[in-house]
Amino acid sequence: MRKIALSAVALMAGLSLACCGGDDDREKVDVGGGKKTVLQQEDKKPDSAHGGSGGTEQAVTPQERQARAKVKLLKERLAKTTDSDDRAEILGEVVTLGAHAMSMWSEVVACFKDEEPFTRGFALQAAAKVNPTSCRELLEQGLKDDEAEVRKMAAEAWCQAEIKDLAPLLDIVPNELEAQVQMAIMVAVEKHGQKYHAAQVTKIMGDLDSNALKPAIRFLVEKGEDAPAFAPAIAEYLDRADLDLRVLAARSIEKLGFKNKAILTKLCSTLVDEESSVRKAGIETLRKLTGQDLGYALEDSEEERAESEKEWRDWVLKNG
Repeated sequence: MRKIALSAVALMAGLSLACCGGDDDREKVDVGGGKKTVLQQEDKKPDSAHGGSGGTEQAVTPQERQARAKVKLLKERLAKTTDSDDRAEILGEVVTLGAHAMSMWSEVVACFKDEEPFTRGFALQAAAKVNPTSCRELLEQGLKDDEAEVRKMAAEAWCQAEIKDLAPLLDIVPNELEAQVQMAIMVAVEKHGQKYHAAQVTKIMGDLDSNALKPAIRFLVEKGEDAPAFAPAIAEYLDRADLDLRVLAARSIEKLGFKNKAILTKLCSTLVDEESSVRKAGIETLRKLTGQDLGYALEDSEEERAESEKEWRDWVLKNG
């Protein structure tokens, strides 16, 4: 009877433990061999992934804690300073924090009203990094700023925010006289432009500075599919003063693989260019497009190159 009683006690203890969470209870009752012992269990440690409160909040990484502390510090500095240069420096640090500084969005927008162009420009770039999905309206204001530096930084911020609609950038090019702004716009086009932008880029090439032309041409070669439309436009730059632009124009025509008599004739002029890199790009493009050589050699004398150019022009006149 005693054994039966003890078994009943064990059974009841087991049911009690199951209802209260089993091994998670502070005390465990073990009945065996006719003896009852009470085992003390170690306190359950809080789950750090849930903040110890049983909630669903994600664990905060050391990097996140460090970013939050830096944002708090930058907010305090920005609130205290009255100097535009200090604001620009603080905004530069905000740029490095990116989305971690989302809580500073209102402060970033407010800095766009600063009297100093450089500070306004940094506000635009910070906006692109902190909140790329909502910064477009502010960047559009920057593109209309009276200061070229601000317009340039607005175009750079547009690129940083990876805004796919490039029409607001391309639309201002015909009236944009500052080379640095044109360059920033065309870098954005080269990086994020789509094939449907190629026709508009071709139309504005005549308005571009020589430096801005380079990313425009690279974009057309990479994204453009209508070689008959793009190659003649690019050939116009084979005789420009900019050495790198002449080389780029020749190599781009080679990549596009399109030829007509006008393009081949312009390429002939590269054979007597004063720069060997241009002559090299020109003759290699002519050879690829025509399958001809006509005995031209880069190391020829100036007189020999002039004679070779005439031979090439005669060939193009008859066969081009």
